[in-house]
Amino acid sequence: MTTAMTIAPAAAFKIATRLTSLEQEIDLAARSSARLPADLLDELARAGASPIAAQRVLDAAAATFTALVDARGKVARAHGLLLAYAKEQGLTLAYGDQFECHDFVKGLGDQAASDVVRLVAVA
Repeated sequence: MTTAMTIAPAAAFKIATRLTSLEQEIDLAARSSARLPADLLDELARAGASPIAAQRVLDAAAATFTALVDARGKVARAHGLLLAYAKEQGLTLAYGDQFECHDFVKGLGDQAASDVVRLVAVA
């Protein structure tokens, strides 16, 4: 038998508000990670790293970036659900995620693409 837990609307709103700062911190970390492969590639080339070692480092950076984007999506979903619940109870006029996850990921992709173009121009 599963027991459903309920959360007070005020608690939902308070948690949603705190999730906003967590989303912002993840955004900053992910934006840094989007630039990371280009920066790493420069450093690895200067250090004379083997292609296999360079690929391993870049794979790890890509895995970190993917995990950050995934975490951002989960936090945004929880944030949106909590805000929707708080709104239904009349505690806020805000509704859902204020910064669409799709736009967030697209922005990171655009930034990463510009870094790759910069690398190709330097090479």
